[in-house]
Amino acid sequence: MVTFYWYRFIDQPSLQNANLSDSEKLRPQALAEKIQANWTTKREYTAPPKIGKLASLDPALLVNPPRGLDIGYVPIVTRQSPSQ
Repeated sequence: MVTFYWYRFIDQPSLQNANLSDSEKLRPQALAEKIQANWTTKREYTAPPKIGKLASLDPALLVNPPRGLDIGYVPIVTRQSPSQ
C-alpha cells in the first residue's frame, strides 16, 4: 500500500529546506505549471537512448489528480507498507 498526498510543486517536502524566498519560488512553480498544462503523453520530449532501453511504467502506478490539483501540484509518496 502506498500513501501519497498532493502538494503544490514548490511546497513539496524535498524543496522545504532550499531556503527559497517567496519571489524565488515563483519561477519553478510557474515552470511546473507550464509543463503540466502543455506537455502531453503523445509527444517525445527527449531523444531515445542510443544504448539500452527506456524504462517502462506499470500503469497501476499512475495516479490521476483530484479536481483542481491537475496543474501545479504533484503526488508525493509519504508512506509505503505491505498491503493487507
